[in-house]
Amino acid sequence: MPKYVIVFCCLLLSFSGNSFAEDLQLETNSGAEISVSRYKSQSGKTENVLLWIPTEYGIRGKEANTAKELTKKGIEVWIADIHSSYFIPPGRRSYNDIPLSDITDLILAVKKETKARDVILFATGRAAPLALQAARQLQLNPNTADIIKRAVLFHPNFYKHTTIVGKNIEYIDITRATNLALYIVQPSLSGKHYQTNTLKKQLQQGGSDVIIHALKGANDGFNVLPTRNKKEESFYLQTPSIISRAITFLSHYDKPRVAAKLGKSNSAPVASISPGLQVYRGNISNPLLNFNDLQGVPHSLKKHKGKVLLLNFWATWCPPCVKELPSLNRLRNKVNNENFKILAIDIGEETETVKQFLKPMEIEFSVLTDPEGESVKPWNLIAFPSSFVIDKHGKIRYGLFGAIEWDDPEVIKIIQKLLQES
Repeated sequence: MPKYVIVFCCLLLSFSGNSFAEDLQLETNSGAEISVSRYKSQSGKTENVLLWIPTEYGIRGKEANTAKELTKKGIEVWIADIHSSYFIPPGRRSYNDIPLSDITDLILAVKKETKARDVILFATGRAAPLALQAARQLQLNPNTADIIKRAVLFHPNFYKHTTIVGKNIEYIDITRATNLALYIVQPSLSGKHYQTNTLKKQLQQGGSDVIIHALKGANDGFNVLPTRNKKEESFYLQTPSIISRAITFLSHYDKPRVAAKLGKSNSAPVASISPGLQVYRGNISNPLLNFNDLQGVPHSLKKHKGKVLLLNFWATWCPPCVKELPSLNRLRNKVNNENFKILAIDIGEETETVKQFLKPMEIEFSVLTDPEGESVKPWNLIAFPSSFVIDKHGKIRYGLFGAIEWDDPEVIKIIQKLLQES
């Protein structure tokens, strides 16, 4: 069994009043030491113990306040500082090489110290796969199978890749090999919001009971990122109550959990592609487009047949999307050809919202609105911005996930070459 030692005790500020957190060093069987902050329930009971594995970008600073608010609700919280413990930089792939046995040792230590009936996992983003993999490892051992039955996940990321625009989503294997009671909080201002039903079906393949909580008007990272306005602050302040309610809901799914089979991967890992506009490799079979612009003028692919089209799917809440808007203006002016058309399609927002957002800007191309997100499925949109370049015959020739400077000489060269084709 792993060992743990209380190193020191420090005083931290909560939303109201003071609260103590014990800083622990857990020594795992591999010899690694994981730093953990323990926040004991203010009720003195340990009915619900939450093990918090931070996002792949590490501890952001708001976790402590949320933990203290949870202690007022009778929940004990353990927050693991994985990044500092392993001296790894924050980033998308920071959890790729963390030994799974170390995370299971961490769970066992929490279980032993608190004597809780079971431990509830809490994870955000790409920490979710790590948490679920550890839970499955424990389920494979009859002696530890009942330790993890529940998990609360905030905007989890189970995508295998997000680099090839227009390609069907592929999920990592643990998505289909998890058997837990899961409560998933997914903000609506996110590309993942449109994939929640697909994710739910994937998770149910392993036997998981899945509750989806769509948080309307919130952004990914609302629980850890700095707040920029009162609306974002409001969502952040809801975090303890959301977690507490999630734990209550999950208690209704208290049943034995058996490790799901981990099937063979259906495809080889996809290598990252170079940044910039790329030759289209997706598998869109029926690219539909039928929306009005901000002036009420309808647009369709058929209407613009014979022209080279740049379709840019974006949203006002997406910083990279907004950042690249001026370069789309510059691209239009530099190409300056009547057979070239830019259509920027806003996803999931009302026309009036988009109009007000763009009011201070001078946008020189057509902006369309898709309030219901009807474009997401036919265009296989995973995240925003996503862009497609379509030739005069309506064929998708180039694609891009992410933002670029659209007036880059290489991009202009591609557009001009397409314009010269018969």
